Amino acid sequence: MTWKQTISIILPCYREEKNIYSTYSKLLDVLKKIKKYDFEIIFVNDGSPMNDWFEIKKITKIDENVKGLNLSRNFGKEIAITAWIEFSKWDAIITIDADWQHPVDKIPEFISAWEEWYEIVYNKRPNIKWASFLKTFSSKIFYYFFNKISDFKLEPSTTDYRLLDRKVVDVFISFKEKNRIYRGLVDWLGFSKKAIVFDALPNQEWRKASYSFFKLFKLAMDSITSFSLLPLKIVWYMWILITFCSFFLLIFMIIDRNLENKLHFSNIALAVVINTLLIWIVLVSLWLIALYIANIHEEVLNRPLYIIKDKINIK
Repeated sequence: MTWKQTISIILPCYREEKNIYSTYSKLLDVLKKIKKYDFEIIFVNDGSPMNDWFEIKKITKIDENVKGLNLSRNFGKEIAITAWIEFSKWDAIITIDADWQHPVDKIPEFISAWEEWYEIVYNKRPNIKWASFLKTFSSKIFYYFFNKISDFKLEPSTTDYRLLDRKVVDVFISFKEKNRIYRGLVDWLGFSKKAIVFDALPNQEWRKASYSFFKLFKLAMDSITSFSLLPLKIVWYMWILITFCSFFLLIFMIIDRNLENKLHFSNIALAVVINTLLIWIVLVSLWLIALYIANIHEEVLNRPLYIIKDKINIK
């Protein structure tokens, strides 16, 4: 009997009860056509308030190759992906959303690229026709700003639809930080990569997006503070800037008052301008420093990254 390599398909779920079975059915149709490998399908319920776990349990009863991991509460998509990656012992993993936005019929292309000895295969979107202008614009701003201040480049327009080789997984699970960005950490790792270019599918009409603008903003700030110290350095740069501006403004006012005082600067006006600038710099500086302190606080608490409530078909 010929030994086959095994690939794990990981699907984090949150408010996906209407999509889980249909996604499983489509996934099964695709995987049955790939004879060279064995597959296991893993659904990770990220503390969904809906019936996601109930739907997952129904599938595990009819297919023992489907495994279920139920987290005790909502830890976030980044942690849900990490949860099963740490359990996986197989030759490669594929992370995919359970909301139909990642077309499962592209899996053979990911595997073909892996067979070409690429250790990371990922989806790059040419565009998102159905995305709002605000989301598209803010995404472009984030990637531009991040790549300007970070020590490494985060490729824009990529998704969590990825295949990771075993050697990449082994390194990934060694990371212990709590505030983690899956895409950012994988890009940081290096290794040989290949992009599979295709657009994501639109969200289901009934499903409300789980990532609000506030959550996306928090994700962006976590990304920046996790991979760059430049925001802290900006505090020093702003201090230098305001020092020089204040000094030259003071010299200019003294010269003007000692000559003809054409601009009629008053002492109060000068004090207000300088105090306003100084207060603004102090507040921005405190906010930036607080972000880093908050991240340090979460790390030193050393709480578990996630808590598993239930497992099905997992030894």
